[in-house]
Amino acid sequence: MKKFLSLAMALVMALSLAACGSSGSGSASGSGSASGSASGSSAPSGEKITIRLADVQAENDVETQFEYKFAELVSEKSNGRIEVQVYPAGQMGEMADILSSVQMGSIEMCRTNPSWLADAGAESMNLLSLPFVFKDLESANKVLESEVGDTMLQEIVDKGLGVYGLGYLEPSGRYFFFKNKEVSSLDDIKGLKIRVPTNSLATSMVESLGASATPIAYNELYSSLQTGIVDGADNPLKGILNMSFYEVSSYVLDMAHQYEASIMLVGESFWNKLSAEDQAILQEAMDEGAAYYKEIAEAELDGYRTALEGKGLTFVTPDNPQEWMDAVQPMYAQFSVGYEDLLQQIQDMQ
Repeated sequence: MKKFLSLAMALVMALSLAACGSSGSGSASGSGSASGSASGSSAPSGEKITIRLADVQAENDVETQFEYKFAELVSEKSNGRIEVQVYPAGQMGEMADILSSVQMGSIEMCRTNPSWLADAGAESMNLLSLPFVFKDLESANKVLESEVGDTMLQEIVDKGLGVYGLGYLEPSGRYFFFKNKEVSSLDDIKGLKIRVPTNSLATSMVESLGASATPIAYNELYSSLQTGIVDGADNPLKGILNMSFYEVSSYVLDMAHQYEASIMLVGESFWNKLSAEDQAILQEAMDEGAAYYKEIAEAELDGYRTALEGKGLTFVTPDNPQEWMDAVQPMYAQFSVGYEDLLQQIQDMQ
């Protein structure tokens, strides 16, 4: 569906440019989104545009690499007319602040994860963040690239959250890691203080495992591990490496409990003011950038583990993975209310 949308946008842009060449008039305006938005007047496609893209990920993270690539592609496709300014590492605040700013229109774009959007009102997004809902990376990609993935992006618009989803970035496996304790079973994690972001699904997951969920800002996690405020956290391996959490941790539970995608968002009011041509530029840059991201993310996957082992982290094999899956099973009913059929579709695609 998204691929079809990109082609349609490209066609609109080509036809508009052709019309400009024959008549000498300004470019046509309209919406390139699946929601058929474009309320009010669109910005002329010849106008200089600056887009601020905010994230909490580190400067050297692969998501940030994508964002700089996205900015480069947008500049190329607009002949420098559209500038994307990337603000990584929480320069614009924590994720909750960033998402709120995009919704209100004070920031134009951000990268986020499904569970944040679920708490904002697009509840179906929780299905993508349920622990163990995907058996592996291939299964997660299969769902995101299907009509199911498109349906969930559309709900963001339908729920009136004030944001438009340009698309997904390939998911990353998330792993629990611990400061001092070697954890291989549920008994080992019981009572430990585990850092969580301030969203309900992450809190529920940690509490379901018998640990104590401790909300802490991402940019405060390093010091919180260092001082013992928390005993552990969860993160993709790349995050553990790029944020230097290996300096204040000793063990990684060698089991990906989530494959959580990233979603690139544009403020809907900003999106609706863009001409169809400019919407097409952003969508094409997203699609090309996502392919670039997938290539570099998969190429670096094995390297993260090797690098972390080289930094002194020990990967611990879980005694019984099934007990972890059983412990979080009640979350499926809790977070799929009203979306039971959609959850079943996701599970049937595994």
